Amino acid sequence: METKNLCYPSKKSFPSISITGEECHFTCTHCNHKYLRYMIHVTQENLYQKAIELHNKGVKGFLISGGLDENGKVPVDYSILEKIKRETSLIINLHSGFLTKEDAKNIKKSGIDAVSVDFVGSNDTIKNILKMPFKVSDYENTVRYLVEEGVNVVPHICVGLDRGKVIGEYNAVEILKKYPINSLTLLVLIKNEFKDKDNIIYDIESIKEFFLHVRKSFPDTILSLGCMRPRIRELDEIAPIFDNIVNPSKNMIKFIRNKESIVITKVCCSVC
Repeated sequence: METKNLCYPSKKSFPSISITGEECHFTCTHCNHKYLRYMIHVTQENLYQKAIELHNKGVKGFLISGGLDENGKVPVDYSILEKIKRETSLIINLHSGFLTKEDAKNIKKSGIDAVSVDFVGSNDTIKNILKMPFKVSDYENTVRYLVEEGVNVVPHICVGLDRGKVIGEYNAVEILKKYPINSLTLLVLIKNEFKDKDNIIYDIESIKEFFLHVRKSFPDTILSLGCMRPRIRELDEIAPIFDNIVNPSKNMIKFIRNKESIVITKVCCSVC
């Protein structure tokens, strides 16, 4: 019997920290700084002390994130993360943004547990939705640098990112198949930030088909259904293909209850 991890991260067990507050150099159409708003805001200068505070409270770990700088990177000081890992038992997942080879070397040295990398497979989507001057190749280079340094990189693909349409997602999969990815997370666009959100209609069958395509493309990879997704009941039946599910619905649990051994965790899917 296979095991499924049901992940329930919370501010008490695995909080998300933004080192930039609500600030980000870019204003992506699908985010518009919203997700930064709900994170714990900690300055870089206070990050170590905050980590010690969390450790003393019995927190398992945290996601370190924030807005991107002009280079598309979350401007975290990796030496601080190294100190936290050295002096605590905290699990650290870094949401990094774009990285250089030198960044990857410093991340490896820090000893953190995982790096979550958003991966977009369409240059048009990057330009029109993310409003950023980067290319698909920049995402690939980030993954490649981390893989070459032996870092546990967890790519995240947001299905339907381009206004609900599946456009560059299959290309993202083809690129990632070139690398020894141990873990991969799938998300689904949450359309609430779009002004014309009522005109964005989810193509449920296309989303299901893509999910199944990813599972077939990565049969031995840990596949996670991440937290950033709308709760669409029609997608619940696809739950059995995932190894980790964050905040599963009761209906999802029904689909896996009699088929799988279930383990409850309180960390994010990238480090389950």
